[in-house]
Amino acid sequence: MFLAGCSPLPNIWGNSLPPAPTVEGYVIPWTPPATNTATITPTFTPLPTKTLTPTLPPTLTPRATFTATVVPTPAKKDIARALIISFDGLRPDAIELAPMPNLMELMKTSAYSPLNTRTIDYPATSPSHASMLSGLCIEDHGVIYNKFFMYMGYSKGVDIFDLAHEAGIRTVMIVSKDKLRQLAEPETTDYYEVAYGEPAIERAVIPQIEEDFGLMFIHFAGGDTRGHKYGWMSGEYMKVLRQGDEVLGHILQSLKDNDLFDTTFILITADHGGHDRNHIGTLIEDYRIPWIAHGPGVVPQELTLSMYTMDTAATVAYALGLPLQDDWDGIPVYQAFGEPQTKIHEKSPCKY
Repeated sequence: MFLAGCSPLPNIWGNSLPPAPTVEGYVIPWTPPATNTATITPTFTPLPTKTLTPTLPPTLTPRATFTATVVPTPAKKDIARALIISFDGLRPDAIELAPMPNLMELMKTSAYSPLNTRTIDYPATSPSHASMLSGLCIEDHGVIYNKFFMYMGYSKGVDIFDLAHEAGIRTVMIVSKDKLRQLAEPETTDYYEVAYGEPAIERAVIPQIEEDFGLMFIHFAGGDTRGHKYGWMSGEYMKVLRQGDEVLGHILQSLKDNDLFDTTFILITADHGGHDRNHIGTLIEDYRIPWIAHGPGVVPQELTLSMYTMDTAATVAYALGLPLQDDWDGIPVYQAFGEPQTKIHEKSPCKY
């Protein structure tokens, strides 16, 4: 018996065709698929070229080009006038304790001396103010009495009011003590008034601002008056400082309302400090005075150099472009304007 199914296949797949499939013993004819030799070459139809023109919706317009406007910082040359304000008897440490918010706000953009400015060795109202406005020590200006004394005459030497009057600029002096008339000769003050009390000071000052001026000196007496009666740093002393500060705020606002603020050099100071109920010079608190400069060209900063009340007249003269006097004991505070301090006080320039 011959078994054909046991013989080996010649090869599997190899180069021969695969074995024909069978179904229940019947051979199913199988024909290999025809070889496809056609070459398919893809063709592309280019899309039509279209130029896009952006358009804005009807309700929109192109944004405008922004051009920054640079506002120049006022320089010292822009100073057109000077305002000196003296708070009689104001201790520097009372400014925040009172508090005096308008003065504190002004200090933020000012050159100020915290505790290193001194008055003269006789810390009294008339002699100290005479040094403040004349640039001279007491032995040179001759105002040796702290009261009105007709035979004493006026402050000697060339003071800041002499220089301003000579330059032809309008001068104003508004004070709260009549004895301060002796600080400057009547012919050098175009307007002079004694106004008692802080509200009266405001009523006198505002019209002068509206009229404009070249040099103005304002004197508040409240701190000194209340200090002698109730004591320095007392509640009443602090109260009147707040009242004076409120008037200061109105003065500053008036300068702004009349377009004068940005061209005004402002210097706020005092004649002396005080302790208990006096300022006779037994404590350092009697000598320390605030010194705050604000205006065109002033660089906000804390001034640390040694300064004296005579420097007020010298600095105001320098700010206004008035001639500095060779015999002055005061020195302009150049540092307040960001300039080199070419000269300083090694010690007190006064003998007394």
